[in-house]
Amino acid sequence: MNGEKRTGAETDGPMTAMSRRGALGFLGVAGFAGLSSTTASAKQRKGNGNGGNGNGGGGNGASAEINVLPNPNFITNAAGEVPPFDPDVELFDPAPVSIPLDEIIEGSEEYDSTLGRSLNDGKHQVVRPPAGYDREEGYDGSWAPVTWGEYGAVGGTATVGGVKPDNGNGGNGNGNGGATGTRVNINVENALPNGQYTIWVVKFAALADDSDLGPSDPFVTPAGNGLVGFHNLGQKFGDDGDSENDFTVDENGDGGIRVFNEGGDLTGIPGFNEPGYPFVGEADDYEQSADRLSEIANDLREEDEIHFVGAFHYDDQVWGVYPGPWHVNQFSAVFQF
Repeated sequence: MNGEKRTGAETDGPMTAMSRRGALGFLGVAGFAGLSSTTASAKQRKGNGNGGNGNGGGGNGASAEINVLPNPNFITNAAGEVPPFDPDVELFDPAPVSIPLDEIIEGSEEYDSTLGRSLNDGKHQVVRPPAGYDREEGYDGSWAPVTWGEYGAVGGTATVGGVKPDNGNGGNGNGNGGATGTRVNINVENALPNGQYTIWVVKFAALADDSDLGPSDPFVTPAGNGLVGFHNLGQKFGDDGDSENDFTVDENGDGGIRVFNEGGDLTGIPGFNEPGYPFVGEADDYEQSADRLSEIANDLREEDEIHFVGAFHYDDQVWGVYPGPWHVNQFSAVFQF
């Protein structure tokens, strides 16, 4: 339990109605469902790239501020009330897990006592590592409750720009041609000290003119783009489900991640039925084709709206290409292209 990364392969297997992989995917999209009210802090016209040059070129970049997500789907106080709160109010994850945990992870007395909650509770108190926490040494010392003052102080900048095209020479981030995709820099400030984080690319797509959906509907942004699904930031290393979207911050809560985001099939499985896309409405509600809706572009600037969402993992675990349980979506940076 000492901060190890769990891959999708380790969580495969039969479950009540879906595989463990599918269950984790559904948990992830359910967690992102409250993002639609967030407005963009960066807008950029499409078609400003020059096709890329294989060295991270390919058009102008865009930057957006990182802001806290005060969404009741993600965080409440002990009474279940919604933010914002007074700075000293302790925070809870209202729905950390919605599937039998013994199907995902074996119980651990050390793990349970550290978090101070049964693994199968319907609500978890959000905690953070103690000062001087060393992941090599494991859980040494009591974890501290997270307060709204700490949680809401997060800031920073996300930058998108520069594309390495897939040149057909096997570029996959494993040394065979180098990484492909869009350069993404996430610089986080004043996050939860020593915290374990992952970054997720949440896709919203433009609705068709004849769609009955609009900004007044759930899961549709003020710009009129509907929630489609999510993708782990960075490269996706094959069928084992490993990814490179995790990072930790230092004692001051500062840190970040700089990767090329690879295009491909979306990680998330929003619905129980195949193909599961989009999360809201039907494929004919969107300008993009059904096939295109299930993918994230190699050049992120070809998408209509992207939210980079930072998940804080208060169990110190990461789960590969799925957010997994026991995390809260703490912050986002929103781009419209």
